[in-house]
Amino acid sequence: MSRNVHTDSEAAEKRQLEFRDLEAAFDPVVSSVRRALGDIDDDDFASLVEPLADYRYYAENLRSQANHVRPKDVETVISEHGAVRSGANRVLRTITTEDFDPPEVNRPDGESVEIRHGNYQTELSHPNRAYRQRVYEAYHTEWHRFAATTIRASAEKLSAADTESRLRGYDSIRHRDLRGTYPESGLELAVPESIHDALLDAVRNNLGPYHRAQRIRRERLDVETLRPWDRRVSLAEPSAPDIEYEDALEHITDSLAPLGEAYVDRARDFLTDRRIDVYPTQNKRTDIPAYCPSSAADGAFVLANFRGDVRTMFYITHELGHALNVASHRVSPARYATSPSAICEIPSILHELLLAEQCVQEGGPLAAHAQNRLVECIAGNLYRNARSAAYNHALATKIESGEILTPEVARKLFNDLLDEFDPVYDRDGVIDRVEGVGLRIPYSSYQYVLGATGALAVRERLQEKSIVSEDYRQFLRLTGRRSPLDSLSALGIDIQSETPFERAAARFERYLDEL
Repeated sequence: MSRNVHTDSEAAEKRQLEFRDLEAAFDPVVSSVRRALGDIDDDDFASLVEPLADYRYYAENLRSQANHVRPKDVETVISEHGAVRSGANRVLRTITTEDFDPPEVNRPDGESVEIRHGNYQTELSHPNRAYRQRVYEAYHTEWHRFAATTIRASAEKLSAADTESRLRGYDSIRHRDLRGTYPESGLELAVPESIHDALLDAVRNNLGPYHRAQRIRRERLDVETLRPWDRRVSLAEPSAPDIEYEDALEHITDSLAPLGEAYVDRARDFLTDRRIDVYPTQNKRTDIPAYCPSSAADGAFVLANFRGDVRTMFYITHELGHALNVASHRVSPARYATSPSAICEIPSILHELLLAEQCVQEGGPLAAHAQNRLVECIAGNLYRNARSAAYNHALATKIESGEILTPEVARKLFNDLLDEFDPVYDRDGVIDRVEGVGLRIPYSSYQYVLGATGALAVRERLQEKSIVSEDYRQFLRLTGRRSPLDSLSALGIDIQSETPFERAAARFERYLDEL
């Protein structure tokens, strides 16, 4: 009897604590309702408002956002000047789409090709080194004409971000940007600024494997010095096979088996539901290889530019990872049908890891190129995006401190990071690149670093059976219902420590051993 009384007492106390949390989340709404009802028993009132419990996290998030909402007249001014604040992006896009005059370069077979942003990386993967050098130099010579404009537009974009951040009461541009969701929703699921510092420090403390990858590249290409135009060419032999689209889909769906039968079924349903626009067309964007527009209401679509090769097959499975994330969390109420930006790249990069493993396991001429792609995926997302995150943070910090951002300042910052991250590449006599912040929000590269780190951790935990496929699917279903840190913790990942990044670097090292 005493045990039951004690248990009942604990349950009542727990319920009261939960109710007080609920009151705090919805105060003053709940308090106003209680006053309107007058004399009502606590248990009766708790039962009355209990359906609100599912809204608690949403309400807490909205209340947090309210701290950055300004009086109506101020919000009106901010809204009316939205077009002005976004002007820098239009300038940067105009450079890319209108002012940039794509140079023509002759391929070794005599065919002339225009080098644009959309095909630049593809042409840099050509096995002929002299041709790659011509592509690199022609492309960056043309871009060099817009160096001052690019940096000026980037400075204006960062200045506008700084002004809005201060006006809304954020601590910095970074504080403003480390929140948001994919697809966009009413929620702002944020990570603390300390996470951004921690991940950059952690990656910088584990650059050894990335530097080793560069030395391996130099040796495999059998060149005395590694040059910037040697970065994209595959190290695999023989030549990569052509891939039919139906074969690509078979490789992709087979690779998803470790995520469970229910997940594979969802992937097959998506692929047969006419939700992929497969091939390049005249009016489709080609400045990016593939993308996944989506909404909570309509779900996701994949707009691809499949070219029958290894690279674009991996782009499809990457975007399919986003699409299935959207499909998973749409089973939640619409208010929670989203994913924090900080973790939204985990599903897509995990797809790439699984596809590479599947192709390697199948063997044949595709295996070596899939292994090469696996190394490239981690090198790009974990390391080069860390470099980009460090660079954009440095540019933003300059603006926030009141310094003038010039091409010379930007070039010095970028070259210093190249010295740190890419010391094996010889840049002597190479055109100095001047990078801007791009069209995205200034702080976006970090999510790819977290994506690679998280995807590697998930794959490792699935293999060692510390989590099962249902744990991962549950993670996808609940991405909008909890903070990014809580979502990662549910998978056993503590990104506030250096451990996940150390393990990611160690896993990358093992991939290099298998290359």
